[in-house]
Amino acid sequence: MTGDQTMVTSGTATARVHRPSTVATAAELLRDSAGPVLFRGGGTAIQWGGRPAPPDLVVETAGLDRLIEHNPGDMTAAVGAGMPLRRLQETLAAAGQWLAIGPPSEAAGATIGGLLTGGDYGPRRLRYGAMRDLVIGVTLVLADGTVARSGGHVIKNVAGYDLSRLMYGSLGTLALVGEVVLRLHPRPETSATVLAPADARAATAATLALMASPLEPSCVEWLGGDPSGGRLAVGLDGSAEGVTARLAGLHDLLTESGLRPERLAPAEEEKLWLEVATATGGGTDTVAAAGTLPSRSADVERELAKAADTAGVHATLTSHLALGLHIARFTGNPADVVTAFDDWRRRVVSMGGTVLLRDRPAEGGGRRRRSARSAAVRSAAAPPDQATARSGRSMCAGALRALVLTSSLRKRR
Repeated sequence: MTGDQTMVTSGTATARVHRPSTVATAAELLRDSAGPVLFRGGGTAIQWGGRPAPPDLVVETAGLDRLIEHNPGDMTAAVGAGMPLRRLQETLAAAGQWLAIGPPSEAAGATIGGLLTGGDYGPRRLRYGAMRDLVIGVTLVLADGTVARSGGHVIKNVAGYDLSRLMYGSLGTLALVGEVVLRLHPRPETSATVLAPADARAATAATLALMASPLEPSCVEWLGGDPSGGRLAVGLDGSAEGVTARLAGLHDLLTESGLRPERLAPAEEEKLWLEVATATGGGTDTVAAAGTLPSRSADVERELAKAADTAGVHATLTSHLALGLHIARFTGNPADVVTAFDDWRRRVVSMGGTVLLRDRPAEGGGRRRRSARSAAVRSAAAPPDQATARSGRSMCAGALRALVLTSSLRKRR
């Protein structure tokens, strides 16, 4: 009935682990469950937003890993949420296509459903968008077992509420993602990367000039923590002729901005983007994400340095400069790191930005902090009885069902 089943013990808690192979089976699982539930894909973002409290039931999506349909002509693909991104890319490559997202978690086994609910992204978000922009249809299983569908297999299908965007970044707290319909892109014929030493202020000024030009970079990254004060990396992709033409214009623009650009050889290019993935991915550091206007990027770096120096910790910043998105990593005494993060957060908020604590190491003594995601589906705080748990999950499912119903009515008009 429920696919593969095992038991896993964490401390004094024991959870049932199920790996359904169909959406219908997953729906039956949730319909018959009552306690805390954890959805797990590749596990690459399981600790984001707070490590979850021990669940009664773990639903793994590894059984939902089929390529359901691939339409090369329309450049769309429908896949199970548990399909690893790396395997999907290998499959699509035969048709000269790809899902235009290169998150740092890809090598670690990130799944399509996990990338949607985790909101992870890579440097090429600048040109191709985030996962929420590449999903055109989704099948969800709500907390009470209701199966809901949104969108379809046509890129211009925009009727009704876009439930996939509601799922984006929800960290599995709202529903289980069962199937996803994706918008694909042709694989670029070639790519090139230009690197230039630059501190945050010079890199920000050059980036603003670049984004006002017709050069259309696919990614613009700034890496701090460098003895030279930082490095600006600009990536281009497309046809060989187009990339060559844009490289010349990019070199002129960066030179006029006072920088010394250099095109990287293929091996150096690959090494650089691996470094970017490492800097923006997981690890054992405290990691925070911030969003500001691109023009405030240098201010973000300056305020991070001030907060870190005041607290006596080490902090580095990696920025998607053209988007105003930043990843800060803190290392040092845990209490001092908390002080530095809170100080930096206040500074960024005061300039109109936002800050999210993505991850931090487990507390000393092996204790794992409880999650802020302890509501609804993902991980309900231990309820006094099953009726209470069902009531809370039903409220969440009911609210989502209302959206689905409204969406359906709009489509019929």
